[in-house]
Amino acid sequence: MIKKVIVTGGTGVTGNALVKYLLQQKIEVTALVRPGSFRRRFLPEGHPLLTVVDCGLADYGVVGQRLQKHAYDAFFHLAWDGSTGKEKVDNRNNFKLQNQNVMYALDAVELCHELECPVFVMTGSQAVYGRKSCPVTEEMDRKPENGYGMAKMCAEGMTRLLCRQYGIRHIWPILFSVYGPCDGTESLIDTTIRGLLRGDTLPYTKGEQRWDYLYSYDAAKALLLLALYGKDGETYHVANGSSNPLEEYIRIIYRMIAPDTKPRLGEVPYALNQVMYLGADITKLRVDTGFVPEYTFEEGIREIIESIRLEMEKGECV
Repeated sequence: MIKKVIVTGGTGVTGNALVKYLLQQKIEVTALVRPGSFRRRFLPEGHPLLTVVDCGLADYGVVGQRLQKHAYDAFFHLAWDGSTGKEKVDNRNNFKLQNQNVMYALDAVELCHELECPVFVMTGSQAVYGRKSCPVTEEMDRKPENGYGMAKMCAEGMTRLLCRQYGIRHIWPILFSVYGPCDGTESLIDTTIRGLLRGDTLPYTKGEQRWDYLYSYDAAKALLLLALYGKDGETYHVANGSSNPLEEYIRIIYRMIAPDTKPRLGEVPYALNQVMYLGADITKLRVDTGFVPEYTFEEGIREIIESIRLEMEKGECV
């Protein structure tokens, strides 16, 4: 039974969905949120099961004094500095920043230990694998090509060892392409939807890259299932389990918003060393937890469109 949890990174696209999903399951959530974060408005204000605590990544060492020991059944660590906004791409090779994120991850384990919480779930990234040309399994070689992927791989190993020392169950979900409302990452899906709702179109590559998109609600469900049933010390892929060319995803969005408009495919050249395949094998996740995605791509896009339209009506922007 999981009755009360801690969530960091609860204002990001996956973390926000996780907070809301946990609340739907009648689970109490304490969300540690960066002081002054303008994205905290995406959290359900006034929810009786939600407590928001001002706490930056650098404050994990002191926030334990304000929290209750023995009260939490799981610790979900999703916070990662430099992962939102237009600077996200540049931050991938900001080595000092990425190295600091590894230290923050270890601080999160120390906080988990201080609070005597028995389960630590931290999200990794597909970036640890580098470029592949077939569905990625957890056993494949890891060859990260940027500082972000290297830091995620380092954080996985170090937090696992530290959890082992403390007797904390350690679960490491590797997220692939999660999409959903409240996305502050300048993602292709988010920028495409916002552009079309404003009457604008965007240029794209040919869209031959194959991506494995998972709706954020499904990602949240997978994270909770892993906290419940994931095996200690194991890594799990969190994805849909099927991949399609980006061109197909783009055309679906255009049909749903602007069916008479053609996407500007092929106007942008591929980047140097362009990743052309991001697909995951989720057999391990399915076998150990029973996870099955609920949302089709179209259903997820429909919810994002509604969310962004509501933002625009209120005069807000991510």
